[in-house]
Amino acid sequence: MPANIRALRESLGWSQTDLADRAGVSRQMIGAIEANRHTPNVGAALALARALGTSVEELFCEAPAASPSIAVAAVDDDPRGSSIAIGRVGDTLVSVPARHGIAGSEHWAMADATVGADGTVSMLTDGTTDGLVIAGCDPALGVVAALVERTSGQRVIPAHASTARSVEALGSGRVHAAVVHAPAGRLPTPPVPVRRWHLARWQVGLASGRSRGVPTLEEIAERGLRVVQRDRGAGTQLAFARALDRIGAHSGVPGPVGDGHVDVARRVATGAAAGITMEAAARSFGLGFSALEEHTVEVWIDERWAALASATALVDVLTGASLRSRLELIGGYDLGSCGQGVM
Repeated sequence: MPANIRALRESLGWSQTDLADRAGVSRQMIGAIEANRHTPNVGAALALARALGTSVEELFCEAPAASPSIAVAAVDDDPRGSSIAIGRVGDTLVSVPARHGIAGSEHWAMADATVGADGTVSMLTDGTTDGLVIAGCDPALGVVAALVERTSGQRVIPAHASTARSVEALGSGRVHAAVVHAPAGRLPTPPVPVRRWHLARWQVGLASGRSRGVPTLEEIAERGLRVVQRDRGAGTQLAFARALDRIGAHSGVPGPVGDGHVDVARRVATGAAAGITMEAAARSFGLGFSALEEHTVEVWIDERWAALASATALVDVLTGASLRSRLELIGGYDLGSCGQGVM
């Protein structure tokens, strides 16, 4: 496909800018398509074919009729029988479940394709594989993605995952970027060369809706209170385990596993005795909160993808004032170093 477009363009003596002007798309899009970093949607493909005097079928004859097998980004969900959002990471198409959006937020997610029971991928009419796939568990990713699209027209696809799963996905090449958090000095080692930006600092701890206050760790251990927790690789779960170790409660605490910070807070708001989450999520549901640790939050972008237009747009949002002002409205974020590069 990239070779077809480049060959036809050059046979007409056109530059990338010439083709972009005739097709009504950006020069950057032409460059990304010819570098095999971007697959155009149906409208852009038709415009390119018309400009080059050929058909979509001939122009994109190297593209397979059915999409290649889909990798699952950062989460363990099997995409079969579901709708998915898709991003291309190098030569790999990566799926993100298109059900509830980041961290179970209350909106319908935008899907690009459906996956049959046999694994066959069927693209929707205007589905696309364009976009930067970023894994992480900070609900701020939803705000980041919206600001990137609003300010640049680029697409960011958040894949909800704990820090451990995000790092694993980055190392295996299933995402372009990841958001990670841990106490200062305890962040994991990047699995690939990355460029790093500071996002925030926030507290992780216990949330509760009890009128008599958040239960103490000692009360939780002594009474065997059920606490909504996270998967073992989540930064908040590790903080909880360290806190229990400090009081000698090595046997652990019973309780269900939540899907993310917002899901944990929602479960506590609807009746659970307590849950492990971040301060901002607890605040958003009007819960009491008792901090256990302060965590540093960073955004890592794989160096191979740092020059992508979507990655550049993401960094622009991280370093701009709009993200800071919106996270300040949510509360629970220390944004003193937001957008600063990390060496």
